Order: sequence, then C-alpha cells, then structure tokens
Amino acid sequence: MATRRRTAATSGPRADQGEPAFAARLLGWFQTSARDLPWRRTRDPWAIWVSEVMLQQTRVAAVREPFAAFVARFPTPAAFAKASDDELFAAWRGLGYYRRARLLREGAKAVVREHGGQVPHTADQLAELPGIGTYTRGAIASIAFGCAEPAIDGNVERVVARHRGIREPVDTAAVRRRIHAQVVAWLPTAAPGDFNQALMELGATVCTPQAPACERCPVAADCLGRAAGIASELPRRKPRRASVEVTARAVLVFDRGRALGARVPAGEPNAGQIELPSGGALCSLDPTDLPATLHERYGAHLDCGPVLASIRHAITHHRITVHGHAGTANNVGRLNWLPLDATTPWTTIARKLFAAVLGSDSLRQSATGAS
Repeated sequence: MATRRRTAATSGPRADQGEPAFAARLLGWFQTSARDLPWRRTRDPWAIWVSEVMLQQTRVAAVREPFAAFVARFPTPAAFAKASDDELFAAWRGLGYYRRARLLREGAKAVVREHGGQVPHTADQLAELPGIGTYTRGAIASIAFGCAEPAIDGNVERVVARHRGIREPVDTAAVRRRIHAQVVAWLPTAAPGDFNQALMELGATVCTPQAPACERCPVAADCLGRAAGIASELPRRKPRRASVEVTARAVLVFDRGRALGARVPAGEPNAGQIELPSGGALCSLDPTDLPATLHERYGAHLDCGPVLASIRHAITHHRITVHGHAGTANNVGRLNWLPLDATTPWTTIARKLFAAVLGSDSLRQSATGAS
C-alpha cells in the first residue's frame, strides 16, 4: 500500500494500564489497516491543505476524484489564487459548501502575497492564513512538516470521548480543552502526522458514530466507554438549536437549453453562484408576492405560473421547502440566459429543481428545444 509512513511509535516505553502505549497500539494498527487514499501519498503541504478542506463535511468517497482533478488543475497556491469564481465553482462541483473553496482561495492569495507562494511550515504562520482553523492548522503542520501539533476533528473527538469515558457534552469549552490535552499527551513527537491520521482513521472506520466495532479496535482494552457499556452513547452533545422552517419560491424560465438566472450577491448563502429568480433561499414568500419581489430584486417582469416541482434543502439550521413555479419573461431585467449544463455554477437548489422538473419528457423538450 502506497501510504506515507515515518518511524512509528518511538515515543518511549510508557504503558497504559499494562498495555503498550496508546500511540504504539494505534500506529501499529494504522500501519496495516490504513486506507490507501491519494492525499496520503504526498507530503506536499498544498495538496494536504486542499484535501483537508475538501474532507470537511464531505465523505471520503466523494473527494477522491475531485481532489485529483483539483490538484492537477491547480498544482500550487499561486495557480489557485488566480482562479475566477466560475473556475472555482467548476473545480469544487459536487463537494458543496462552496464557502470553503472561497476561503481556500483567500488563503492561497495570502500565501502568494506574504510567503512567496510557499505554504508556511510553522503552526503559527499557518494559523494566520484565511480559512485555516485549529484543526486544519494541526493537520497540515503535522502531516506535511512533522510538527507535534494535534489535529482534532469530529472523528478524533468521538474516539477520545469514548476511550476516556467522557460523559459531559463535548461541544463545551471545558470538554474541548480536556480532549485537546488528552491528544497532546498521547501525541508521539516521532510520528505526529501518522498519529493524527490514525486517530481520524479509527473514528472513520472502527469507532464509528453508530455501532462501533470494538472487537476490531486496537485500543479497546483500556477504553472506559466500552468498559462501562456506554461507548455507543458517546459523545454527548448539548441540545441542538431548533430548526427553522422556510417556504421559498423560485421561477423556472427555460429557452433552448438555457434558463434565466442571476449571480448570488455577496453576503448571501452561495454568494457568487447562479441562482434561479427567487426571493432568496431563506426568504419565505406567498405566491402572490413573488412577481413584485422578482421585480425588486432583478428589475425583471416575470409571469409566475403553477408549481412544477418542490424540493427540500437545508442551510445551517434552516429546513427549506422550495416551490419551483413555471414562468415566462416579459422583461428579463438584470437576469441572464445561462446554459443548464455543468459550465454554469448553478446553486444546489437550482440543480435539484432542474432534476425534478426535467424528469418530464415534455418539460425536457420544452426546456432544451429537443424534438
């Protein structure tokens, strides 16, 4: 397996309750069980940075192909720093949460401006770059540069909470400090990058959110959560914020493979992408208010007909039902005719509505001009 390795588990003969040291057991397991992932075949800090940002809130399987295409298209921070919004959205398509890509580009610009195009090699310098938080800083510093920095994501949080039997909510400052201190105590100076990846790997493949496979865990012998029979109940969190239901509306105006759309303004969700004419993703509207709202937002005069399709979407704690109305244009105002294909960075809401509406043969023919 072509997985990067440094010298493993040379941090000393410390033992945990009669077992070999936690790091030694974990690194031994990682040596033989780690998945062969493309970002583990390099020490290039830019590639590692890209992978860590892509993996935030995204499944590993969904990142493999976009990662390879992205680093081929933008092999250096300088290359990505020059990317236009549309190039950025095209490179990030399928990964969602486009704000991550915009912050990555801001970070790349800062690397060019302040570090001559080279990703800085200290945790303190990394922390000063836009879009790099505590976790990403630790991941880049430890994996690319061998710095003894912890990298604590949701997987690591879960492993530590279970192994140390932490019953208090993990989303409190006090418990986060406790988890950070525990990871630092375990962290071997000889192989910090491998150790951080091993903790994340354990959480992703063995100590999973539901039904942890304790029988396959290399550190199960002294796991307090397992001993108490509560591993699957951990970690615990504070009660979630109540969801807000929103009923939004958009208008679908088609013409020969194109639809009317507009660039989402700065400061709104999905800024820079192309949205369907609407009142905004988080704006509840009655059908009778839709034409006036569209004229106010876009200077357009659109006739709004019946609902063609409805889809569900979520943004933070908002749960959104979007009704897509049939429409015709008397005056497009500041709207533009844009292709329905992948060359246009349509929002996820727009793409969901296209998929729902264009499933009908007659509607597809009307939209695309096909016979």
